[in-house]
Amino acid sequence: MRGVEESGWNRAVEVTADSVRVGDAVTLGGRTLTVADLNGLPNGAKQLRFATGEILTLHCRSALTVTRLSPPPPRAYRRRREDR
Repeated sequence: MRGVEESGWNRAVEVTADSVRVGDAVTLGGRTLTVADLNGLPNGAKQLRFATGEILTLHCRSALTVTRLSPPPPRAYRRRREDR
């Protein structure tokens, strides 16, 4: 994934079963997998289904570092020519 994309910026975020989202990119074994679907399991665990069809169970106490697209930072105020 690139550092900057059209609609936002990529950043590394540590997630648990409670905070993982569809669209998060997880790197496992040198491969980047995108979360396509989430299913809740007993005891707070989540089953992650990736776009490639693979499945990973994330237990409630496990944590992963994922890449998440976030909005770009706000632009600095720029004076208009007529205000100068």
